[in-house]
Amino acid sequence: MRNYKIAEDAKAARPLAEDFANRLAKNIKALEKWARNEQIDCYRLYDADLPEYNAAIDRYQDYIVIQEYAAPKTIPEYKARGRFYDLVQATMAVTGVEGSKVILKVRSRQQGREQYEKLDRRDQWMEVQEHNTRLLVNLYDYLDTGLFLDHRPIRKQLGELARGKDFLNLFAYTGTATVHAGLGGARSTTTVDMSRTYLGWAERNMQLNGLTGRRHQFVQADCLSWLSKPGDDYDLIFVDPPTFSNSKRMEDAFDVQRDHIELLGLLSKRLRPDGLLIFSNNKRHFKMDMAGLEELGLVAKDITKSSLPKDFARNPQIHNCWEIRRSQ
Repeated sequence: MRNYKIAEDAKAARPLAEDFANRLAKNIKALEKWARNEQIDCYRLYDADLPEYNAAIDRYQDYIVIQEYAAPKTIPEYKARGRFYDLVQATMAVTGVEGSKVILKVRSRQQGREQYEKLDRRDQWMEVQEHNTRLLVNLYDYLDTGLFLDHRPIRKQLGELARGKDFLNLFAYTGTATVHAGLGGARSTTTVDMSRTYLGWAERNMQLNGLTGRRHQFVQADCLSWLSKPGDDYDLIFVDPPTFSNSKRMEDAFDVQRDHIELLGLLSKRLRPDGLLIFSNNKRHFKMDMAGLEELGLVAKDITKSSLPKDFARNPQIHNCWEIRRSQ
């Protein structure tokens, strides 16, 4: 993993967006040694720390991904464009990364098939390290890169808990949590996602880590429909559903606030008596239905604070996370 230095010429020159440049340099200084000690190649450098520079900036080895958040309607478009241009130029000045290794994206609410459609067709893959795992990311072709950086501590925890257990990863995306569980010694893994693209990506991630064979199953299915049918039980379950989805492959639209008790009820039928279910989502102001959980014979512990990595400490609402078990 490269030791990423703040560009020397940025110290001598007065960069555009000076307040932003100073904040980015401060963040890099605080995170560089930590990332090296954690053995991680990919982490967040900046996440709309300053309201007028409304973007997220992530490092993937010696590449930079800048995701612009949609500006409020009260901000004139020309002003938002100018600020974003200044942010990009200042990022290159502070980090020293050349323009060919800076990837720009715009984040907006994705629905249905939009979240799976390609933005580009480079088919350019990068192998990165996360603790003891090797994972594939694609910085160009999709809005997301294949690795949700804020879930890094959850994945690590799953790896630590998985030894000798049957593990289910539902709404599995690219299967990165399954890789951690597999390397942690899971007896079996089952990876379920609706997207053929992401499921194939999950298989490649597993193969990259030597996790092959019949004890590792991959299922392409609408997760709620799959759960509603008879199936195996599990000791350890990770579920990270979308906030909202209305994909044509789903029988009904899914809303995590409205439908989470239905989802957890189906999962409770697959959870063994002493099993653990880790439930996460990224809906801001999500409210767990504690009364509904009690009716299902389940109890939940909010572990959001401990599940946030250092590089997301400035954004405590990036996700919420719960440990769910059967009532004693």
